[in-house]
Amino acid sequence: MSKTYSAEAIVLKRTNFGEADRIITFLARYKGKFTAIAKGVRKVASRRAPNLELLNHIKIYLASGKNLDVITEVETVDTFKKVKDSLLKVGFSFHLAEITNEFLADGQGGKRPFDLLLGSLRLLERELDQENLKKITRVFEIKFLDALGFKPQLSVCVKCSKPAEGIVLISPDTGGVIHKSCLGNQLFVKPISTEALGVLRIFQNENWNKISKIDVGNSANKELEILSRFYLEYLLEKELKSIKFIKQASAM
Repeated sequence: MSKTYSAEAIVLKRTNFGEADRIITFLARYKGKFTAIAKGVRKVASRRAPNLELLNHIKIYLASGKNLDVITEVETVDTFKKVKDSLLKVGFSFHLAEITNEFLADGQGGKRPFDLLLGSLRLLERELDQENLKKITRVFEIKFLDALGFKPQLSVCVKCSKPAEGIVLISPDTGGVIHKSCLGNQLFVKPISTEALGVLRIFQNENWNKISKIDVGNSANKELEILSRFYLEYLLEKELKSIKFIKQASAM
């Protein structure tokens, strides 16, 4: 007899399988990242299909299978309708899901990444200002790295351990900021302005109540977007597909 269990989860990714099935990747609050199969979900008459849309916050019931666990029932907690009604919000939300999926291996994750992703989706749901949508995304990125043990050192130079002041650069290879004078033969670096570094420190160390009161200008947002992509893609050793989608949605 198959073992059954339930989990609170967010849908990260879906892949068609066979003629009517779908393999779905989830991030669960306590189980972490895992993959299961939804049998017959692509049939027109399937009742579960709407509950298993990307980004949905759900309660899922499963039976243990030989290769993949099988989804038996799904209850929707939140579909984030206002996110899905906005192409730009969809882009940012897909970006959060892509980062989560790419960084986590099966079984990794758990409560902190789950709560961070869920909280960020709720913020995107309520937000109307485009610059604040970017801010929510940057905050998620820096706190997600922290949750996974990739927290960048932003207060002191990673080489000399002296306060990061003056002309500094950010280096994903060494895990934080570095003085220009300490650079040596480091190649994968980008300069970071005093303003952007100060904002990034606040994003890293403060809660959303304090962060929400900070006005991040367009120029700082653009710089942080470039630096974030540089840092994340270096760690992943691949391009993030959601970046192109966000650019297209912003242009529209």
